[in-house]
Amino acid sequence: MPLADIDKALAQWESRLSSAAHNLFDLQADPTYQCLTGTGGAPLTKLSGVTQSKVGPAIENIGTLFQCFDLLRCTIDRAVQLRRGLPSMFGGEQKEREIGQLLSGKSVRVPTDQIPIAKRSLLTGADDQGCISPDELLKSMVKAFETARDGVMAVDKAWRELSVTLGNATRQIAALRAGPEKLEDAEIRELDGVEHSLSLRRAQVQSDPLGTTLDVDAVLRPMLDRLTAALEERARLRAQTEAALAAAHLNFEQLRDLHREASGAWTEAQEKISGAGELPPPPPETRLESLGEWLDRLQEKYSGGMLRPVSVGLQNWNSAARDCVCDLQKIRDANCAPLELRNELRGRINALKAKAQAYRVEEDANLRELASVAETLLYTRPTPIDRACDAVTRYQVLLQERTVAKRG
Repeated sequence: MPLADIDKALAQWESRLSSAAHNLFDLQADPTYQCLTGTGGAPLTKLSGVTQSKVGPAIENIGTLFQCFDLLRCTIDRAVQLRRGLPSMFGGEQKEREIGQLLSGKSVRVPTDQIPIAKRSLLTGADDQGCISPDELLKSMVKAFETARDGVMAVDKAWRELSVTLGNATRQIAALRAGPEKLEDAEIRELDGVEHSLSLRRAQVQSDPLGTTLDVDAVLRPMLDRLTAALEERARLRAQTEAALAAAHLNFEQLRDLHREASGAWTEAQEKISGAGELPPPPPETRLESLGEWLDRLQEKYSGGMLRPVSVGLQNWNSAARDCVCDLQKIRDANCAPLELRNELRGRINALKAKAQAYRVEEDANLRELASVAETLLYTRPTPIDRACDAVTRYQVLLQERTVAKRG
């Protein structure tokens, strides 16, 4: 191995070993690492469950990692010592070959107890079996370090996040119990089960944070979220139902007013109008009474906490109330129509008489007679609306003839 290559390789190894020593030192100084290994004055955390199966072996291998670092350090130091003893000009070929063998050959003997039994032969440790090159050893050290580092960081993250997660879950349970929405018996039992499970998980946080995280994410959090969503949905339904009940009571009062209007219009039409055909009477009071009793039953069920049946019942009640409103409006309008027609005819005859006066034909005997007949009919009680309408129409036609003749 040329001398220049030796110097370059030794410089690279010094840089690698310096970085490795620095990172190993930082890992040793990490508080979570110290808890997991019982070093740095921290009490040893005994792992269990998922965390033990995933992180335990990596943590246990850290001791081997430091042994390998020492072996690698010794090998490179031997190469450095040989390099220092090389003559400056000639005669160092043998030492150069030794240095090359140290840096590139299988020059590092791994302790036999660190070799899995499945990979040993009967003579492992007696010859060069169990020896690897510095590069091979460094690669295995890098992999072991990354596995241990990732395990330590995973535990550290789980500990930090569980502190927040379990605290939030405790507050969420308290909020559900103390919330304005009353819990049902099944929900209380489910919440008791969640709280018990939470206490068990809290007890295993230190020894099995990864397993606790899995349990919380897979079981506890979905259960709490589902309970919270159910209570929020029920609160929304309660608010909607309460508002719908209030609107239904208001609509029922308006329905009563409309019934009074329809009844009044029918009574007035019966007293003041005749000849309008058969006018529809208002529905009996029993129809409104049944709607009122129905609404009272829905109000009682709502007070008893029956939200969904009341919500569905209100939809049906509103449909029946709308039908009743439609019928009453038709009855009111039908009875108001002849009364409005009478008023319109009274106004029309007055306007026609004013027109006759303007054209100076008001003294026409036929027009005067028709006007008298129409006015008599329109102010008779009950007014024969069919005859009155005919009289006003005949007056209008005759007036048209007289005005045309007058203009001619």
